[in-house]
Amino acid sequence: MSPSQRTYELIMHLWPLGKVVNRLGNQPVLRSVLRPYFSAKDNEAIILPVNEAVRGTESAVLPFALLAPLIERASARAVLNECPCRRGEDCQAYPHEPGCLFLGEGARAIDPDRGRPVGVEEALAHARQAMTLGLVPLIVHAAFDAWLLDIPYRRMLAICFCCDCCCTVRHGLRLGPPAFWDTVVRLPGLNVSVSSACTGCGLCLEVCYVRALSLENGRARVGEACKGCGRCTRRCPEGAITFGLDEHEEVLAGLLERIEARTNIGLAT
Repeated sequence: MSPSQRTYELIMHLWPLGKVVNRLGNQPVLRSVLRPYFSAKDNEAIILPVNEAVRGTESAVLPFALLAPLIERASARAVLNECPCRRGEDCQAYPHEPGCLFLGEGARAIDPDRGRPVGVEEALAHARQAMTLGLVPLIVHAAFDAWLLDIPYRRMLAICFCCDCCCTVRHGLRLGPPAFWDTVVRLPGLNVSVSSACTGCGLCLEVCYVRALSLENGRARVGEACKGCGRCTRRCPEGAITFGLDEHEEVLAGLLERIEARTNIGLAT
């Protein structure tokens, strides 16, 4: 049964407690009890770094070039009336709209009180509007979303538009146990590099949620744990940390392969 509107409002009221659960997941006694909450089997997120300087032929259109094919090829699309994260955290930096975009047959089952079906062009415009506001696209396949909206988990995919201050995924990276880190994967084909302009100041290490950065021989080094969130590129005063992108076709193919291994949203070829 779908959670009632009253239950939904209660969840919004209790939303900040999610950060408490993240912190509790770090405690040795509760770690095993809460491990299912952080399961990579039931949850996965991929950040598309919309505001970062991505070097390569696709740099100017990285997020939209990857989102557009998903939106166009999905069997159905719907947008939520609000972003649950920004609503739950009472975000003061961004409006609670625009809400998440859902793709696949599951989108057709979203309660009209919480969202509405949209066509391809409206969905594309919705994504453009969110990115114009500075919100970062996050491709999410989460069991909690399916439960909250009472839609089939294996027939849905969410594209959230997130802010650093309220995003549940970013809170999990920052506050939660290392087990949560496995639920967030770097965009296939996205590479992070450090140039000779690096002075070894260490500021990037301070902002990395997953401790993927280290100092070696006076220069920052990016490890395999990097999620490609882009916080380090914004923090580096020398602009020494940059993103590079493989060929667009290869990046899109890798992204589609990862999505189709988890859920069926009716992607047409």
